[in-house]
Amino acid sequence: MSELAGESEPRSEVTGPLAGVQVIDFTSAWAGPMTTRSLAFLGATVIKIESPVTMDSWRGSVHGAAPDRFPDLVPGERPYNRNSYFNTQNHDKLSVALNLKMPGAADVVYALAETSDVVIANFSPGVLDRLGLGYDRLSAINPRIITVEMPAFGSGGPMTHHVGMGMTMEAACGMTGLMGYGDGKPVPTGTAYMDPIGGLHGAAAVLTALVDRERTGVGQRIEVAQTEAAMHWIGDELIAAAEGGEPWQACGNRVRDAAPHDAYPCAGTDEWVAVAVFDDDQWRALCAEIGRNGLVDDPRFATSDARWQNQDDLADVIGAWTSGQDKSAVAQRLQRAGVPAAPVRNGADIWGCPGLREIGFLATLDHPEAGTHDYPGLAYRLERTPGAVRRAAPRFGEHNDHVLREVLGFSAERVEELRASGAVADRPAS
Repeated sequence: MSELAGESEPRSEVTGPLAGVQVIDFTSAWAGPMTTRSLAFLGATVIKIESPVTMDSWRGSVHGAAPDRFPDLVPGERPYNRNSYFNTQNHDKLSVALNLKMPGAADVVYALAETSDVVIANFSPGVLDRLGLGYDRLSAINPRIITVEMPAFGSGGPMTHHVGMGMTMEAACGMTGLMGYGDGKPVPTGTAYMDPIGGLHGAAAVLTALVDRERTGVGQRIEVAQTEAAMHWIGDELIAAAEGGEPWQACGNRVRDAAPHDAYPCAGTDEWVAVAVFDDDQWRALCAEIGRNGLVDDPRFATSDARWQNQDDLADVIGAWTSGQDKSAVAQRLQRAGVPAAPVRNGADIWGCPGLREIGFLATLDHPEAGTHDYPGLAYRLERTPGAVRRAAPRFGEHNDHVLREVLGFSAERVEELRASGAVADRPAS
């Protein structure tokens, strides 16, 4: 039997639009788990297959990871169950730990495939096939199954087998080249911004395939290349390049069709307010609010082009006014005057936002090893079949017995044979 005390079974009161859909999840890190997290949010039963030899990188290692990934900065006895990175992206999933290199492990997946709707992985192209778990093999078991692979680069081209991480894929897709401070040096976003983009594309691909299966009765193989997914977010620049337009020149927060358009310092440490002026009416309103009506007719700022050319001078003027003021109060005052503005919120601001709590975006979950914490939901809520964050992320191998015995109907003897062979594990390899 599993050594996980109090092993939890999934609650059955799922009302999302994907209730009844079963997903076999081989993903790790962020992009793939974001896809399956979205499917679980919508009601799908997601069975996460975890390797005891090579854990999901967002669990960290058996010995821990950076302290700030753990509640109270304490890794604990089993840090891989307390890692906030993993626990934020994997709630509402079941965990089954299989060593696919051991006899009998693949048979577990084949048994799951008989009643599953989707198999998803973010391995390099061809890995599922080499494991004997690709579309051809699984569709022979279940013609309705859908397989989704989420490699860094599309298969068949010269970059097929290139390894990709969020930051390198961001550069490869052209996104990094659009950011910078005007000195010609590209600047990355600072996080793996690519991953949630790819994750949402993956979820959309699954939903599309499920709808198609309703029409055709059969599943299909899907590839969601991460770099191609990201290109959708810079489509206007791709079109401009195709039409022979001028290449984009990165210049910090500034854009060519607005001036001023920047972030200005406010009271506190690293606190800012963003302000954007797109026409002369907004410019006059801004001047009135900051008590500098004389700037309206100043030749340096009288037209949009003039303001664009003299933004450094504008930054000094506006920054002198915003400095020392509360960023939210400044933004509200400017908005009331008809000037687009917003406080530059940090993580603590977002987490403490009462509006997000009122609409149910944040869910409080109790994890048996990580404790009770708030977790973010997703940005879509369906009225008739609402999605929800229901259950904390699973501990490693937490649902081995539930899935093998209750879902697959394996006997106790067979389950223990799988454990004895090393095909099923209750803890990661040391």
